[in-house]
Amino acid sequence: MHKSFADAAKELAITASAVSHSIQTLEEALGTLLFERAKRGVIPTEAGTRLYAVIRRSFTDIDDELRAILDKSSKQHVVTIQCAPSFAAIWVMPRLPAFLRAHPDIDVRLWAVHQAPDFSNTGVDVAVTYGRPQASAGVHVEAISENERYVPVCSPALVEGWTLPLPPADIENFYLIQNDVSLTSWDEWIAQYAPGCDSFVRGLRLDRAFMTLSAAENGLGMCLESTVLIQEYVQQGRLVCPFGDVGIKATAHHIAVPKSKERLQTVQLVLDWIRSFLKADAQGGAGSQGSAAKGKKTATATTTG
Repeated sequence: MHKSFADAAKELAITASAVSHSIQTLEEALGTLLFERAKRGVIPTEAGTRLYAVIRRSFTDIDDELRAILDKSSKQHVVTIQCAPSFAAIWVMPRLPAFLRAHPDIDVRLWAVHQAPDFSNTGVDVAVTYGRPQASAGVHVEAISENERYVPVCSPALVEGWTLPLPPADIENFYLIQNDVSLTSWDEWIAQYAPGCDSFVRGLRLDRAFMTLSAAENGLGMCLESTVLIQEYVQQGRLVCPFGDVGIKATAHHIAVPKSKERLQTVQLVLDWIRSFLKADAQGGAGSQGSAAKGKKTATATTTG
């Protein structure tokens, strides 16, 4: 809801006086004020707030019904997917070409943002969120993985010559890459598994998981990331879990879809697609990489600079 008639007029491409006159006519017909006029705009009255809520629900219902009709038509279907940036980069983008080839009648819009999805105003059909989702009666939310954990990972070259899995206390021998927007941190991991360590060396500080994983893959240190995101890196041997499965449990990634849209055929196709590639890769796991050990420790602590 706009807080001035001028802003509303801009969105409707009409004059502010036309908006003001229409509101005044409606107020006269209803016999009550819908807005309190103030110097810097307008403030909805209790009646105005209630009426806005009803109108908003009505337009949402109309939009949902129109989408349902279009979903069954022969026209090109548009599905808008909102994803956390790292999930979009690591999981969605590499698989999107195959999905589009399999479904040429679906036009995908992909938004890679950290903000919570606004299903009522932005047209988002499916979201993969990062963090703790907000509860909503009209939205179905499911965890991508019930066993999601944050575990240390690094380049195989970084621990070459060490016997894996390492004891947690060896963390003090390595540079640590920190994800500043992560749900957990190295401080939490160290406090839980290596409380006696106080001489560990900080490294890069980044704000995207795909960047911390890239930094680790390039030998710049160890990073602490979600098993949802590291699966392919570990399966392909690009990263190893130097401490095995030692991690912090945190359910961070969720699929969210409005209940009014989850039965639409196009939305179902997208949901099934996301669930399928996650399920397939989860079967490979991202657990202990003891098989990557190079034998006994043969050198002094390996670090990166």
